[in-house]
Amino acid sequence: MANCSEYDSLAATVERALKQLSEKTTVLLELFRAKNDPSFRRLDKELELLVGEKERAIGALRQHVKDHGCQQTI
Repeated sequence: MANCSEYDSLAATVERALKQLSEKTTVLLELFRAKNDPSFRRLDKELELLVGEKERAIGALRQHVKDHGCQQTI
């Protein structure tokens, strides 16, 4: 069964959030190793917000799959 456009949009949102998490986590590790506390703290807060965005995106995708049934792999 093909995915609907809403599923594709929600899946793209999840992918973007996961990519951003990966990128920011890499930078956060570099800042930690460099002992750059002000930048580390700022990025750590951004990362916390991004985790929330990722959780909401995955939740919306799962709810869509449950309600619409267009994709069963999540």
